[in-house]
Amino acid sequence: MIIRGAMICDANGEQKGDVRIKGNKIAQVDRSILPQENEEIIEAENLVLLPGAIDLNTRVSNGILSKENLLKLSQKAAKGGITQALLMPDCKPTLSSELGLELLNVIKDELKAEIIGISEAINTESENALNELAMLYKKGAKGIFVKSNTDGNLLRRACEFALMFDVPMFFVCEDESLSANGVMNDGELSSVLGLPAIPTLSETKEVAQMAEVARFMGVKAVFLGLATQRSVEIIQQLKVATKQKSELYLQTSIHHLILTETLCNNYNTAAKIKPPLKSESTRKALVKSVKKGEITLLTSLQSEKSLAQKDLAFEEAAFGVDMIESFMGLCYTLLVKMEHLTLSEFSKILSFNPANVLGLANKGLIAQGYDADLVLFNPKETSVVSNIESPYYDSIIHGQVKRVFVGGKEVVF
Repeated sequence: MIIRGAMICDANGEQKGDVRIKGNKIAQVDRSILPQENEEIIEAENLVLLPGAIDLNTRVSNGILSKENLLKLSQKAAKGGITQALLMPDCKPTLSSELGLELLNVIKDELKAEIIGISEAINTESENALNELAMLYKKGAKGIFVKSNTDGNLLRRACEFALMFDVPMFFVCEDESLSANGVMNDGELSSVLGLPAIPTLSETKEVAQMAEVARFMGVKAVFLGLATQRSVEIIQQLKVATKQKSELYLQTSIHHLILTETLCNNYNTAAKIKPPLKSESTRKALVKSVKKGEITLLTSLQSEKSLAQKDLAFEEAAFGVDMIESFMGLCYTLLVKMEHLTLSEFSKILSFNPANVLGLANKGLIAQGYDADLVLFNPKETSVVSNIESPYYDSIIHGQVKRVFVGGKEVVF
C-alpha cells in the first residue's frame, strides 16, 4: 500500500511525499515512490499524514469494564485520531487483575484503536497491600497507577517494581480530604453559585510530594491531568535543581487549555470535569507552558458518563467528559490554528512524547521500520459541535480526521 502525495508530518519535520506500508510497518518514506504491480494506492493530495495520537489517560463508559465498553472506547478513540489509548485501572471490575488484562488481550483483534492497560499499585480490597505487580506486568500492564495519598512504604515498594520492570509510574495528585465534597474550582464563581469547591491546594501539595518521591526513587513519572500552573512551577523548579536528571512528565487535558470555569454558569453539568475547569488566567498560563515545552503530554481525559448520571443537580452529577472523537481536531484548533505551533510540534506532543514515555521505540514517527499507525487529516475542513450535552456545544472545530490506519490496516468507522 502506498499513501501518495500527503504532507508528511512528525516530530522530525514536514515534507510532501509518499509512504509505503508493508504488513504492519512503514517500509519506505520518500518524495516519490514508484508503485509495484497491483499495489494499492491511496491518494492523499491536500491531506496531512500524521503518526496516530497516543492518549495516556482514558476511562471506559461509566467506569464499567466490559467488552462492549472497550469496543466503544476503541471506536471513538480511532475517530479522534488516536491509535493507542492507555486505560486507567480504576474501573469496575478493576483492570488491575489477571482477568481484567486478559480481557484486553482476548479482544485486541476486534479493537479499532489499540487499548493498553496499567495496573493500580494498591489492592483496593486490602489497602495495606500491593497488587501482584509482577504478574500484572507479565500480563501486559504498561505502568503502575498510584494515588498520591498512598501509604509511603507501599509507594516506595511500587516505585521499586517500576524500576525493576522499567515502566512509568502514573500519579493522580489529589488530597481527597481537601477536595472530597467539592464539585468545581474554588473561586468567585463557586461562591456565586453556592457550590462546594475544590481548592488548588488539593493538587499542588500532592504534586510537590510525588515529585520528590519520583526524584528520590529515580522513576519515570507521569503526572496525570494537571490543571494548575503552580503544579507546573513546582516540577520545573525540581527539574532545574536536579539539572533535568529526573524523568518527570506533565500532562494536562485539552479541555483545560480551551475551556474555563465560566462554563459552569447556570449549573451546566457538561462542564463538571475532574480536575475542575479553572480561571481564564490559569488556562492562558497552561497554554504558555505547553508552548514552552514544560507540559509535554495532552489527553482527552475521556470519561464518558450516561445522561442518567449527568442530567442531575450539579452537586449530584458525575464528573466526566466525552469528547475523544474530536481529540485531534480540538488539539489542532488550539495548538496550530490559534497558537500557531507547527505541525511538527503538534505531532511531537500528540504522538512522539507519549510513545517515548511508554518506551515504544517503534511508534510516534513516520519512518522506515516504525509501526504503521497513521492518520490522514484534513486541516481545512471544519465542523460544528451539535451535541447539546457537550461542553463544546455550538463550537467550531478546525480539522477533520479522514482515514486511520492501525498496524497497517485501515480502520472502518
